[in-house]
Amino acid sequence: MSHKFPKSARLLNAQDYSQVFNKCSIRAGSNTGTVLALPISEDQSRLGIIVAKKNVRLATDRNRIKRLVREYFRSHPPSASMRLVFLAKRGAGTLSNARIVGDLDHLWQKLNHKHQQTLRANDQ
Repeated sequence: MSHKFPKSARLLNAQDYSQVFNKCSIRAGSNTGTVLALPISEDQSRLGIIVAKKNVRLATDRNRIKRLVREYFRSHPPSASMRLVFLAKRGAGTLSNARIVGDLDHLWQKLNHKHQQTLRANDQ
């Protein structure tokens, strides 16, 4: 398994991000942050991470959160192809790594559950 986070797995430009913000159909939140998701027909999910300085003051904490989110995304890909944007909440920098990973676990479960609900609703 590769330990890289390739360009093909990232949201790269403002257009990619605004597409998720404008057409977001799935949203899940926790103490660490909120994930906005847009199901896509491509075969690979893509991730964008936003950790605002306003919400997490220290650069070391912002980088730590981004690293944890990237690593979690890489090792636990969503069940369906989606474009995801992770938005860190205020105070996320004070949480421990274990707490952040636990919150990401919870977020991914919510995302997958909401995606299944959306699929069922579309089938009816």
